[in-house]
Amino acid sequence: MLLFTVGKIDHLIWKKVHMWLALAMCSIPVLFLLRDAYILSENLTYKYRIVGVVSSPYSASKNIDLNDGQLNAFLEGLPILTFIAVMFITLRRFLFHLHNSITLSLIYYSIFGIAYGIYIHGPGVVFLLAMIISNHFITKTFAGINGFPLIIWIGNMAFMILAEYYHGFKFAWFFEGLDFLDNVPVILNWYRVNNLCMLKIVSYTVDYHWKVSNKIVDTHEKHKKKCDECKKDITCLKFRMESHGQRFGLLCFIAYSFYPPLYVAGPTLTYNAWISQVELPQQTFDRVRMIKYILRFSVIFLILLWFMHNLYFPTIANNSQNRHILDAFTPYELIIASYFILKWIWLKFTVIWRFFRIWALFDGIESPENMGRCMSNNYCFEGFWRMWHRAFNQWLIRYLFIPLGGSQYKVFNIWAVFGFVALWHDLTLNLLAWGWGMCLFIMPEVLVKAYFSSPKREAFRKTFAYSFMCAIAGGVYICLMIMANLVGFSFGLSGLKVMLEGLINLEGLFLMIKVLTVLSIGSHFMFLYRENETRKGIKDKGY
Repeated sequence: MLLFTVGKIDHLIWKKVHMWLALAMCSIPVLFLLRDAYILSENLTYKYRIVGVVSSPYSASKNIDLNDGQLNAFLEGLPILTFIAVMFITLRRFLFHLHNSITLSLIYYSIFGIAYGIYIHGPGVVFLLAMIISNHFITKTFAGINGFPLIIWIGNMAFMILAEYYHGFKFAWFFEGLDFLDNVPVILNWYRVNNLCMLKIVSYTVDYHWKVSNKIVDTHEKHKKKCDECKKDITCLKFRMESHGQRFGLLCFIAYSFYPPLYVAGPTLTYNAWISQVELPQQTFDRVRMIKYILRFSVIFLILLWFMHNLYFPTIANNSQNRHILDAFTPYELIIASYFILKWIWLKFTVIWRFFRIWALFDGIESPENMGRCMSNNYCFEGFWRMWHRAFNQWLIRYLFIPLGGSQYKVFNIWAVFGFVALWHDLTLNLLAWGWGMCLFIMPEVLVKAYFSSPKREAFRKTFAYSFMCAIAGGVYICLMIMANLVGFSFGLSGLKVMLEGLINLEGLFLMIKVLTVLSIGSHFMFLYRENETRKGIKDKGY
């Protein structure tokens, strides 16, 4: 008879068994949570009239949560957006077939992009054009001198804040005879996309400044030795981002700023990476990978639709007319609502961003994947931030974090970074509280990671005690991340107060211990999963 002991089992096999056991132990409670969420949501529809929940246009027997204006606008506009996308790609390929010219492509992008902007914003597109042209001439005049990036930052931040504060500018302010233009109905006010336009303006102007001043160190050879894609003679997206663009000019600037697939929602792509792909289309997505990506998008889209038809927690938390329902929740019901609100936010943004990313991919332009990991697959703030709105994160690192001193001054410059992130999203107290709340949570994480990453503690990092400590810390940090993101993107500070008051009792304490236990096991699985990724050669620095 063979005696199987852990010592005789191959180490890697045991690691995988360990990983899947941890997944099972945290998945079972989540399945019960999903069941209870469905039952709770059904009961609430019988007990209350939930404002924002209406009869579904997709199913006669179901209701749907259409309270979120952003998601509702996307779903209503999806047929038109799809038609515009097909028309854009068809015309682009027809012109490319007639005459393979980069200049012709830039002219096409500019004309189609401005027409697309007029369709969405009406006459207001003039303000965006004026800002782009102004920045172009400022860049041509002052790029290369010390302090130029600061001029660009101050000017564009001031424009963005003023546009947001006044809800756009009036034509009548400049000439009374143009007041009729202020009354033209529009699909979306121009200042709503001005924050995305600002990212492109900073990218173009600063990339040009670095080119003429030769401030970027050439790391191509070092990158090629490490990058699996570049070793196969495929130019990867990161390589393109770090390369100097060869084409700069007003036509390039307008084409980049108004590039239709990435205009309304992103994902944001740096100018260097964009112009590189105009010259040489992306090579990382072949036909098979593209089909798989579209299928994954379709599955997530169907899950989002199921969520909207069956779980109504987002509108209960976000609509003030439903606050009495939230106030009546038990501690366990608050936990259910909090988890699935965040899951809904992740699904919403994943669907929107991937739709526009797929549109750009059909045109040969690859942008960063904004949601690199599932919302439930994050155990620390740095990893979460790297994988949530990832394109924006990469932009921040390149144009703000590194110029402020990078990792050497991380404890200090994260306050400026997250302060900007909050202002960039919206001029509200909730988002400012979210931004600086994230800083408060990140600071201890940075210090603890720095302490335990020392070579002196290498032996301790291999012990069970270290793994146990990391799992507990991961569970605590997931709770903190849930609170921070609910404040910033869901029910705000007032909703957080209701949630905490509901949990500050004996029942709430025992419930939080159970939740922390499940989250800690989940964190342990994530650590093991990251190790498995490393063994497979996946080098994505998402923690």
